[in-house]
Amino acid sequence: MRLAKMAIDTATSNNAKSVESVSIQVGEMTGLIPEYLKRYYPKAVQGTILEGSMLQIEYLPVLVRCRNCSCEYHPDRSNEYLCPSCRGSGSDLLKGREFLIKNIVIND
Repeated sequence: MRLAKMAIDTATSNNAKSVESVSIQVGEMTGLIPEYLKRYYPKAVQGTILEGSMLQIEYLPVLVRCRNCSCEYHPDRSNEYLCPSCRGSGSDLLKGREFLIKNIVIND
């Protein structure tokens, strides 16, 4: 619902008559599941300027940088969540918490 409100506000402020598509970026750590977003999007936008628009989702995996050696990697079970280069455990998050509207294609 928050996504729909943000997109409606943006489209309305740009004097859109209708919206063709909404493109979003969703990070793996947000806990949002792309399949559910796609499934419930039509219901969330029903009766709004977004009705009939297509939702495009770019899913962004987690990416971290090792504090020891600066290696960038995706932490997961296969590497025991450790740096694959130096086996260090300290890292800084680079990607994976995003939830933003990347693009809205409108008809004016």
